Amino acid sequence: GVSTKEIALPQIVVVGSQSTGKSSVLENIAKQNFLPRGMGIVTRRPLVLQMIQVPSKKVISGKACDTWAQFLHKGDTLYTSMSAIQQEIIDDTNRVCGMNKGIKDDPIHLKLYSTKIPSLTLVDLPGLTKIPVGDQPRDIDQKIERQVRSFIVKENSIILAVSAGNVDIANSDSLKLAKEVDPTGSRTIAVITKCDLMENNEESNALLNGTSVDVKLGLIGVINRNNKQLSEKTPIDKILAIEEDYFLSNYPGIADRMGTEYLTSQLCDILISHLKKCLPILAEKIAAQQVHHREILKDVGHEPTDPNQAMIMLLSGFTESLSKSIEGKYTYTVMRTDPKARSRGTRNSLTKTGNEVELIPETTSAGAELFTVFQEECTRRLSMIPADRNLSNLKKVIRKTSGVQPALFIPDGVFNTLILKQLDMFDQP
Repeated sequence: GVSTKEIALPQIVVVGSQSTGKSSVLENIAKQNFLPRGMGIVTRRPLVLQMIQVPSKKVISGKACDTWAQFLHKGDTLYTSMSAIQQEIIDDTNRVCGMNKGIKDDPIHLKLYSTKIPSLTLVDLPGLTKIPVGDQPRDIDQKIERQVRSFIVKENSIILAVSAGNVDIANSDSLKLAKEVDPTGSRTIAVITKCDLMENNEESNALLNGTSVDVKLGLIGVINRNNKQLSEKTPIDKILAIEEDYFLSNYPGIADRMGTEYLTSQLCDILISHLKKCLPILAEKIAAQQVHHREILKDVGHEPTDPNQAMIMLLSGFTESLSKSIEGKYTYTVMRTDPKARSRGTRNSLTKTGNEVELIPETTSAGAELFTVFQEECTRRLSMIPADRNLSNLKKVIRKTSGVQPALFIPDGVFNTLILKQLDMFDQP
């Protein structure tokens, strides 16, 4: 296998400040209400949302479902309730991040299957912020920005920069950050939310026409659900119809290039085009990784074809290496079949003995470290224990407990009495 951590796959990364409507954009694309909502930082971990279009419904618990979901951390468990998906996102976020408002880099992986959606992969990130609120860490703004940068700096990432239409576009944090990592705008698409809250004038027309923002992948306006629609749980299909009517009525000249449906089709086209460009480079990286991992497998003796056998061999090799390190022995076996055999992956000094290489290590062995702990650290810690040092009557106790024969060692009774007295200090209250 090849690690995806070493190969950046093409993906669409959603970036925006808090309260710009990122969640509404994602839910409108997915046509489902499943993301947590609230004040402040709601998204505290990256959410990798893999939307998968399926040809037909699936029978789950005796019921035919056109939409269902699956979390990577929950194994084969299938979710058909959007509220259950929302709650699992909240629960797993709290489990990893704690109950405060801190963030973590560990992502949540969610697969959403439906007959109504396109196949897309979107990454939702915490909203950019400037001022910590409540019990948020004092450097929360820097932590969020570092996390966002770590995703959008990758050349294979498409940046979906979300900005609110009722705020001056010149103050958009998402576009500012996108410009820093993508100066030419060649992999940035801008989305303007809350278009119904903008004044319909020359400035808003210039913005939606894309003349105010320099992004190569285009600028698309959308409409968010208002608080009343959210509380009444207005179906997303109805929201999309309202959105379409709004742009036809207010911006008829560009209405065909506005709205969630157009945004979704553009994202699909952009991702496919980007994949075609990236495939040759990805193929080269995968091939290089395969060669690298085959070399590692050769170091354990031979290249096994069975994954279970490979795992057993690697664990056996690790156990043997650990045992030798504790004993202070270092050897690498050199292949007989390779006339130019050499020890791979080590910077230690080498001396050959027959078919093995003895290493003169530059670092301390595990055995030496353990010996130091028991010889020095353990002794030091024991000396810190507040033992009873008032043993002036020890001779008197020994004399009283001795028999007719003089005792060479302290009698068992005395020893037990003194030890038990010391052990009483370690009893839990």
